[in-house]
Order: sequence, then C-alpha cells, then structure tokens
Amino acid sequence: MTIMLELATRHDGGLADDLPTVLRRRMMGLAAGVTVETVGREASHLTRSGLVRGDIRCGFGTAPGVARGVRLDVRLRLTSANSGRPLAGYAVYLWHADRDGNYSLYGPGLESENYLRGVQLADSAGWARFTSVFPGAHDGRWPHLHFEVYPSLAAAPATRLHTSEITLPADACSAVYATPGYESSRGLGHPGATVEMACVTGDLRRGLVATRTIGI
Repeated sequence: MTIMLELATRHDGGLADDLPTVLRRRMMGLAAGVTVETVGREASHLTRSGLVRGDIRCGFGTAPGVARGVRLDVRLRLTSANSGRPLAGYAVYLWHADRDGNYSLYGPGLESENYLRGVQLADSAGWARFTSVFPGAHDGRWPHLHFEVYPSLAAAPATRLHTSEITLPADACSAVYATPGYESSRGLGHPGATVEMACVTGDLRRGLVATRTIGI
C-alpha cells in the first residue's frame, strides 16, 4: 500500500519528495568521490543518499539500473538576476524522464530505480554540470528537464530558491527521436512558444550539450 501511494505521487514534486522516497526505500549509497569522512563531517542525508553526483545515467546505492540513450551533457550557469554575478556554491537538483518518457522512483516498473536525477554545486563561474541522456516525451508533453536551485548543499531541500523546467529545441528532438530506442516519442507535435529553452549543440555520435543561464 505504501509503495502504491508513492507511485501516485507526482513525479515533479522535487527533492522534498524524492529524497524521503530514496530514504524510505533504503536506496542510499555513497556517490563516487564522496568519502565516509565527508559524510561524517557533513552529517547530511542528501550526501549519504548518493544524489550528489555529476553523471546521473546510472542508479546509485542499491538501484542497479542504467539509463540508455543519446548522451546529453547539461550545463546550467547560475547568475544573480540583479547583478549578473555567478552564484558559486549554489546547489542544483536536476531530474528528468528516460528515453521512454518514464521517471525513475515513480514510473511503472521503476520503483527500485533512481537514475537520471542528481545534485551538483555551481563552480566559481556559476556552472553546474551533469552527464545524462536525452529524455523522451512524458505523457505527450514536450521533452524537458526539471531543476531546483538551493543556496547551498546544506540548505537542500528545505530552502528552495527557484524551480522550473527547461525545454529542448525541436531540431534536436527530431534528430534524437529518429534514432533507435526513442520510438515512443516520434511524431511529437511542437508546443509552440516555451518559457525556458536550452541551446543544444553537438552531434548524435559524440553526444549533445544543452546549455542555459538561470537568473536567480
């Protein structure tokens, strides 16, 4: 009954929903580069969970899955909306659907998976970087990336400064959805104007790069 109630939870609830779900299902596991010493010093459930990582294609902790698809590097630059200065040290939580348009933790048959979600800190220039795969369309919606911004790792998930979605351009979607594995997203109609759209560069063989500046 508990799992069924969790599956009914909206996939776009963010870190405040996802972190407790990871903890309840005992999926915790140290991410690469996070040591036991670091965990002890920070005493952070977020750090212990394994969500703090840049490559989000694989599951962490007890989750065995790997998300397949065209490589997509996501680069988000956080800046002050007032001054334009980079917001170094701010934390970004990014998550999105897999190539079938389903979300780990909540999608059918994906209750034990947690791939395609992770947290990164912005560097001195304000950049937070993730390695992922190009998402499929979820429930017929135009493909998008969810993200939340926090003033620090310690502040997440209690103090959320910003939450939004980034859509991906039509030409990139058309090229990716013509490749094997993305059959469920073919024939997707363009939604028209979008609020926040990434600039996507690169190619299908070497991978694509989605870039967007976020003013906070």
